[in-house]
Amino acid sequence: MKQLLVTGPCVTEWVDVPEPECAVDGLVVRARLTAVSTGTEIRVFRGIAVDERGEFLHETVPFELPAPNGYSMVGTVEAVGDSVEGFSVGDRVFLPAAHAEVAAMPADLAVRLPESVSDEAAVFLNILEVSHIALRRGDPTPGCQLAVLGQGVIGLAGVAYGRAFGLETIGIDPASARREIGLAMGATAVLDPTAEDFSERIAAWGDGGGADVVLEAASGWDAIRTGMDIARTDATIVVVARHTDVPRFNPVGHPYLGKRLNLVTSYGYPADGGRWDCSSSRRLTLELLAAGRISLEPLITDRIDCNELPTIYGRLAAGEPSIVGVVVSW
Repeated sequence: MKQLLVTGPCVTEWVDVPEPECAVDGLVVRARLTAVSTGTEIRVFRGIAVDERGEFLHETVPFELPAPNGYSMVGTVEAVGDSVEGFSVGDRVFLPAAHAEVAAMPADLAVRLPESVSDEAAVFLNILEVSHIALRRGDPTPGCQLAVLGQGVIGLAGVAYGRAFGLETIGIDPASARREIGLAMGATAVLDPTAEDFSERIAAWGDGGGADVVLEAASGWDAIRTGMDIARTDATIVVVARHTDVPRFNPVGHPYLGKRLNLVTSYGYPADGGRWDCSSSRRLTLELLAAGRISLEPLITDRIDCNELPTIYGRLAAGEPSIVGVVVSW
């Protein structure tokens, strides 16, 4: 089968590898679509580690190349392990799998998809969930004001959840194309943080007091600072983006200390059995997609053949702001 590997900084290679065998507790799935996580995958494509020493490619994964890339696949089940229940050959499923023609994975990581959710919506399930989990870390309450910094695929997903949950939601991004998508995704307003009237427009937003919850999905400390600036007293800033830079300001200096801000990070699901663990969180997202309360059509900017993956990686690494949601056909 064909699989894409990152073999060095900004270098990819297609390799032919044997199709995987089915484990007794697993599934073998043939890809229909994969999606590009434009933050995580481009960091890996660039060969950037998550830690200062350069030891880890992901949170607990050692930095070793060549490496597969991606974590979003919709496909058709081709084999079911002997101990697996609840799945059959021919089922349409989501897997947190890398870009490849075929994937094998434990069945408990797969999600059987309802007919009411399309392939193109379902393939973004894990990417959507990154924002879903982060927003819940901010503990928004009815009537609160949500600011989403960065209108890439994660930030736009945050806007979509904000709308679905009935929150007054504003999107913030310097790229006009992404701001337009933010409006289409349901933001009540979108602002350019580099504009001269940015502070005035923030002051006129909602009740004028600032954001109750800030979702920072822009991958830069400048964005965190903007979030802290526009947050009201006792607000929460949730950092969902991976940061490899360092701050050029004092995040506990004036005026931030006096605002009693909560700066929290978001990564992964709460423990199984919690109210919004992996199972219940994913189930709600699929229900929102099926009911049309979240529509992903505005954020899908590129539909490509799998052979175009190296090209789209290069364009993303070059910083093309018009590329947001990328769906890959196999």
